[in-house]
Amino acid sequence: MLFSVDSFPHLVTDDICLQFNRVWQRLAEPGYWWTARQRIAIAQAMRESRPRPVYDRQRAEPGELAHDNMAQELSPLVIDTIERVTTESGQLDKAWCKAVCAQIGEGAYAELVAIIILVLPIDRFCLAVGRALQPLPEPQAGEPLREYPEDLVDNGAWIRQTASAVANKELVNVSRAVSVCPIENGLRRDLVDAMYMEGHSFFDKLWDRKSLSRTQLEIAATRTSVINRCFYCANGHTMILDMAAKASGDPVDLAAPQGVAVSDIGVAHGELILDYTEFANREPENAYESYGQLEALLGERGAMELAAVVAIFNGLNRTSDPTGVPMEETLMAYGRLGNKTEKLGLSEMVGIHNTQRPNLWQSIWILLKFQLRRLMGQGQ
Repeated sequence: MLFSVDSFPHLVTDDICLQFNRVWQRLAEPGYWWTARQRIAIAQAMRESRPRPVYDRQRAEPGELAHDNMAQELSPLVIDTIERVTTESGQLDKAWCKAVCAQIGEGAYAELVAIIILVLPIDRFCLAVGRALQPLPEPQAGEPLREYPEDLVDNGAWIRQTASAVANKELVNVSRAVSVCPIENGLRRDLVDAMYMEGHSFFDKLWDRKSLSRTQLEIAATRTSVINRCFYCANGHTMILDMAAKASGDPVDLAAPQGVAVSDIGVAHGELILDYTEFANREPENAYESYGQLEALLGERGAMELAAVVAIFNGLNRTSDPTGVPMEETLMAYGRLGNKTEKLGLSEMVGIHNTQRPNLWQSIWILLKFQLRRLMGQGQ
């Protein structure tokens, strides 16, 4: 096995290693729209992408960039798309996405995003725990499938999703984002389950299967999403954090994960968690420098859980923004109460425009219906 618990210098679970190996195995195979050689080239281009300095962020429009569907190497448009998804996901909009899809195809775009959001969290986690990045696999021979699933539907995002994924009421919207590529979408969900928490537990306010509490993990998830300017994840996990904090009795200050200095974060080791999250996101190549301190204060398992959450949310942020998935109406409604979304500055993010915002009375009705569904065991 390429990834094994013995290949890491610190504690890592078998489940995480299993999912990492599954991703690497799939990466080497021909995909739905890209050859194996092109899929590995996409992953390599993602690894080489770096944020542009503020003075050099003007980019050409998709229609101005050359693209050849039959090219063996990646075209200038594809390289530009990889760089934008990797380093500027919080700045993307529907018009840009549609323009790219018009040239390379909706399926090829979804698969490109899927490769990035599978490989990037694995790379970030390896950097965090002091393991060298795994060399990309050798490509297998064969041609892409070049077929769309038969049950694609418009579910309000920028790209279509499968009806079977939409019908699964245990899934949140981001869990369906790249279901136009069912294998990659399934791998992404399994990776999230291993590094964060099973999807069916998303709306559970308390978790008892982790070393860290849900409030501790949600602070890291929220801060990561704010840094990456991902409205879907930042708003959603701010509201989940608030629910979890109230259920657990932790007096969490919601301004803290938004980057506001507060006198008391309101959760055990909150300052350490936020400091690590900031450092690991701003300087991922150097994240390992603080891992020893994490283990000393959070324990081996707690440090691993925190590093895994920060890593996987870097994938989640690059899932929701490039595909334009709308915010769950329940979490939008929760944010409307008390104007939390506006007061915390979340409404300034580009991604808010992907979601219809309910008024106060609509919000109350949405939340009442949600509670009724939960009581009846009908998912979300």
